[in-house]
Amino acid sequence: MKALLLKAPRQLELTDMARPELLDGQVRVRIDKVGVCGSDYASIAGKLPFTRFPIVPGHEASGEVLEAGKQADWKPGDRVLLHPILVNRSEAVFATGEVHHSDSTEVLGVVSRNGAYAEETVVEDYMLRRIPAGMDFETAAMVEPVAVAVRALQRGGIRTGDRVLVFGAGNIGLLVIQVARALGAGRVVVTDILPERLDLAARLGVDQALDVRGGFPRNDFEKQFDIVVDGLGSEESVQDGLVACARGGRIVVYGVPKGDIVFPLKVAFSKDVVLATSRLYDADFDVAIRLMAEGKIRATDIITHRIALADAPALFNRVLNGQQRVIKIMITP
Repeated sequence: MKALLLKAPRQLELTDMARPELLDGQVRVRIDKVGVCGSDYASIAGKLPFTRFPIVPGHEASGEVLEAGKQADWKPGDRVLLHPILVNRSEAVFATGEVHHSDSTEVLGVVSRNGAYAEETVVEDYMLRRIPAGMDFETAAMVEPVAVAVRALQRGGIRTGDRVLVFGAGNIGLLVIQVARALGAGRVVVTDILPERLDLAARLGVDQALDVRGGFPRNDFEKQFDIVVDGLGSEESVQDGLVACARGGRIVVYGVPKGDIVFPLKVAFSKDVVLATSRLYDADFDVAIRLMAEGKIRATDIITHRIALADAPALFNRVLNGQQRVIKIMITP
């Protein structure tokens, strides 16, 4: 089968690979669509510390069941999307659905299991969700990043009428602004430094798309928001968020931090502000799937590039070299 194998940092190659063995409790899936996550770029560049080489990346995927091993409750022809978290089935978190809260937690295509930048992949039976009738494969492949956005807002305890500020209009930020609205936000503002991202955010219905190339205007937004969703994870962004939070507000960091930060705890205490992180999601994709099925999230509108598997290495190189800007890439193996 054809697959993109990441042999080492910046060494992503289209190659012929043997079909992976199918064991009990596993399912072989023909990949129809696979999206490119921001973390994939970090893996390819050698900047994601969890990545092990060689590996086939890719975890935002949809397709069709080809065959199922013994004890797997799926059948050939089933239309499925991937819930890409692997965890030890014997652990208590597996039974509770908190699959993101284990020392054994890993994401498909990063550590030990080849992912979906391939014509086929093999996953555990618990890693599949059925695609609703009427939903196409491209939309289904966007459910996973929508689930990231859903979890970030759930961590922020979103309530009807909340004012939400989103730092970063990348591929997740552009979904956060839509999910926030779908979950009842009264006002949504997003920041970025790239005009094309801000233009897209405006078309997606955000109340204000704020260019912060000159910095975040703290004085204009002090105590204006109930939730700040931070996709940057820097010391500056968290401190900007603290200024922007109203009393009793919540800051949620979903962007991977580059290091430790200084947090003004005394200021946060005086405003009774909560600082939370949001890493991955639990086993429940129901909210993300429902919002997509109901047409409340225009997830495919953020896709800027649709390419074949063979075209991916060259495009990734241009992106990593700063020669081309993208928001979301969707690959058809």
